Amino acid sequence: MPTRDMSDWQTSISQVISTDDDEDIIIRGHSLDDLIDDLSFAGMMFLMLQGTKPTPEQTRVLDALLIACMEHGIAPPSMISRCFASYGTNIQSAVAGGILAFGDKMGGLGEQLAKLMVENLADLADPSDEDLRARAAGVVADIKAQGGRMPGYGIPLHGADPRAPKVMNIAKQHGTHGRYGRFAEAIGDELTRARGGRPIPMNVDGVSAAVILDLGFPWQSTRMFLLTPRSVSMGAHYLEEQVQDTTWRHIPADGITYTGK
Repeated sequence: MPTRDMSDWQTSISQVISTDDDEDIIIRGHSLDDLIDDLSFAGMMFLMLQGTKPTPEQTRVLDALLIACMEHGIAPPSMISRCFASYGTNIQSAVAGGILAFGDKMGGLGEQLAKLMVENLADLADPSDEDLRARAAGVVADIKAQGGRMPGYGIPLHGADPRAPKVMNIAKQHGTHGRYGRFAEAIGDELTRARGGRPIPMNVDGVSAAVILDLGFPWQSTRMFLLTPRSVSMGAHYLEEQVQDTTWRHIPADGITYTGK
């Protein structure tokens, strides 16, 4: 196999044109001038990641998801951003620090569910409700046998995450609710059945996985749909912390228990 020339950079994403005759930026085959006229931020995100322009319905659903994921109180990422502000750190470092807090236990659960759903439906292009129920039962049984928790369901701060049904309903209203949304709902039903009728509602990570897959995005992109809007949130928390003029956020000494010898 020939070795690729590492000095040769290739991209189908964009081209910057600057000549005596023309000044333009081409993104996915479209002039940026036209994209500024035609697309919203959500639509542009769709184009960047998929290479095609979204329909108005797809744009509306993606916009709803980005809004739903933007803010969730002083959670660890925004707390980190606020701490950075109190230390006099610049805004980009504060936002970057908050983004780095997202991992497999917080922020990455949607990706885990998306990957699981893709793997389980790889051989079913048009699954029936019965197919989905059977696959959901298998998934839940496997998770239970492993002693694990189903990613994308349940949330400590809410009895039921209000964001998930809202976004799912918008997907249904705009015709983008497909096999992954149906599978996510079937998994929720099976979780309820396995718990003797006690529901574990889908959370925003779960609905994110279902919605982005039904919109045609690869499962590997799932975290983008949380990190992108939450970057705005962390910036807002940073700026508010600056206005509040706090200095050196820290854990008080009486809040720390020494466990050494």
